[in-house]
Amino acid sequence: MDRVTEENVIAELAGIAFDNGCNDGCGLVVKTADKLRALELLYKYLGLGDRGGGVDKVVIVDDV
Repeated sequence: MDRVTEENVIAELAGIAFDNGCNDGCGLVVKTADKLRALELLYKYLGLGDRGGGVDKVVIVDDV
């Protein structure tokens, strides 16, 4: 069993966020909503919303 570490969690989120569909053969299907949520979590973790730039917050609407 892998240890739960910050690096492992970030790596898993990045894997979901940037999945290009190649994992379908393994039975893993990454839905668009999952990719968007992973990107949102990475965005917040990296503090990208705190840089000013006139954007107060990002809202991802899931119409699936």
